[in-house]
Amino acid sequence: MAHDNDKFPTHLNSRWLYYLSQALEAGSIRTASDRLDVEPSVISRQIRQLEQALGLVLVERHGRGVRATEAGDILLDFYRERDVAEQTVFGQLAELDGLQRGHISLSISEGYSDRLMSGVMNDFCARHPQLTIEMTLASVNDVVRQVYEGQAHIGVAYAPRLIPGIESVAAIRQPLCAIVHPEHPLTRLPQPLALDAILEWPLGLVGHGYGIRQLIDAVEVLSKRHFHASLVSNSLATLKQYVSSGNGVTFIGSVALLHELRRGQLVALEVDHPVFREAESHVIVRRQRPLSPAAKQLLSEIVTLWPFGERRRVAW
Repeated sequence: MAHDNDKFPTHLNSRWLYYLSQALEAGSIRTASDRLDVEPSVISRQIRQLEQALGLVLVERHGRGVRATEAGDILLDFYRERDVAEQTVFGQLAELDGLQRGHISLSISEGYSDRLMSGVMNDFCARHPQLTIEMTLASVNDVVRQVYEGQAHIGVAYAPRLIPGIESVAAIRQPLCAIVHPEHPLTRLPQPLALDAILEWPLGLVGHGYGIRQLIDAVEVLSKRHFHASLVSNSLATLKQYVSSGNGVTFIGSVALLHELRRGQLVALEVDHPVFREAESHVIVRRQRPLSPAAKQLLSEIVTLWPFGERRRVAW
């Protein structure tokens, strides 16, 4: 007797699935073609062949973009899970090699790069020279997305939104502070600083999509105040320069200012708002994604690093 699934092919072409995933993750075939440096018609043809093989519509067109149908979502999840399974196999093989080979990818918020490099990465790379470590600086939303989609094994993010499928393996409160030059008039006011006092001064703000900006946007709504930016930048280094050369104010967590604070180049002032006070830094992984021995080792060293905590074991 024939079964319903007899109409489906006996296997799924990896090339078809790859182009489907790229188009859906990019949100448009044009964007995917730019990223992959292939003609849009190539991507469209591969998706069309997959739809014909399955007899199902996998993408819906809207405006200039595309989104997954229910069947498309199922295939996208399958492709991601298969990719994770493949990486798990490679990790198990690497275990036989004693952490000597393999690839680990990290996605981190900009403010953690100096701390991770000096506290963990330089030594880890020296001990495992045959490993390839890829560390990408990204906005908090991209950190979460890359970990969820399997593009990164480990994420380090400031004030992330922990969506289903993402697990925080270490977290620590890291208040968002007002950052100013040491001679700024705000340094002479009692702390915590009232929002109204801060908003009297020119502001430099990080762009949308970053954890810092999401906190600021939340405070704007809750406090019914407007944070007018004189400068908007996606670079913390640029914002540090902005406040170090005048009367401007920006908002950054102290973990991203270790060198400047120790040298007395900048001052971090506490802000009188619970959203800023309760902000947290997180180390995140994808839930139920097995990590290679090398990735487990690196994760265990990251979570023992300040600000996340004292030396301890990670249950992986």
